[in-house]
Order: sequence, then structure tokens, then C-alpha cells
Amino acid sequence: MDQLRVKPRLSLWNLASGFLLIGLLGFGGIAASANYIMVDSRKWLTPREFVELFGICSILPGGNFLNAATMIGDENQGPWGSLTCLASLLLAPLVILLGIALVYDHYSYLPDVRAAASGAASAAAGIIFGTAARLSRGVERNLMSAIFAASSFIAIGVLRWPLWVIVALICPLAIGWTLYRGRRE
Repeated sequence: MDQLRVKPRLSLWNLASGFLLIGLLGFGGIAASANYIMVDSRKWLTPREFVELFGICSILPGGNFLNAATMIGDENQGPWGSLTCLASLLLAPLVILLGIALVYDHYSYLPDVRAAASGAASAAAGIIFGTAARLSRGVERNLMSAIFAASSFIAIGVLRWPLWVIVALICPLAIGWTLYRGRRE
């Protein structure tokens, strides 16, 4: 059983600067930059805590890291922490996106601009695969974990089942298995 880790309360400045950096670095999806800031750089969370937070936030309605920002902010500084984290997470991407939209609107007819947009889509796909590989570090490796992961992948990726079906079927089975295994140890 894991030992409980006493975590110091994060300041509003630490939360704001961390989530501003996550938002600034998060092109193509912010999971990789969030993992880097929260786990590697600032050590707010362990790899396992990050995967658990990401898992919870993935099944909640809304954006994954909007949910994470709300939860981490509230845990450390209450409602003001949540608002600070959300505003910080969204500020840099909003400013950058508005700038890019203005430039793209003006130059979108150029073939080089269209080719650059296509290349950016390919890079984003690579970032998603890299993030999945990095997130797998925090997951316990055993046969049942592999079965639940493969079942989820097949159900969503191949069979195109909606996420709510996976949440309703596979998640309770995985949680039940984990609880059962925990009682046996």
C-alpha cells in the first residue's frame, strides 16, 4: 500500500505561473506539457497521481485539464485557486489563437500556408502518441490492466462505441477488479 504523501499547499502565484506555462506550452494538446510541469518540473504530483487525475478528468464533462485546473486550484486555494488556475490556463492560448486567426484569415489563400496547416496536423498526431506513451509510465503493468486498456481501445477506436458506454461498462469492471485485488493483498 502506498504511503500517504504530505503535500504542501501551493501558492496562488505557483498555481498561476504553472498553469500559464502549461497553457503556453500546450499546442496540439496539453497533456504532455501538463505532465512535464505538474510531475517533472514542479513536482506537484507523482506520475501515478497525474494518471489518476487525468483519468478522473477524462470522464467528467468538459475539457480534461480545465477540470484538472479546477480540482488542483480548489484543493490548494479554494474557489480563488480554481479561478486563478482556469484563467492562467486559458490566457496564453487565447491571446496566441486570436493572433494566429488574424494572420491566417489574411494569408489563408497561399499554398504554403495550407501546407503548413497540414503539417501541423501531422505533428499534433505525433504529440498524441508520445503523450500516451508517457502517461503509460504511471500505470501499473499487469495482465488485467492490459486487458482493460485493450478492451477500451477496441471499443472506442475500432468499434466506435461512445465514451459513455465505456464509462458505464469497462470503468466499473476495472474499479471492481482493483478493489478486489487490493483486498487480497
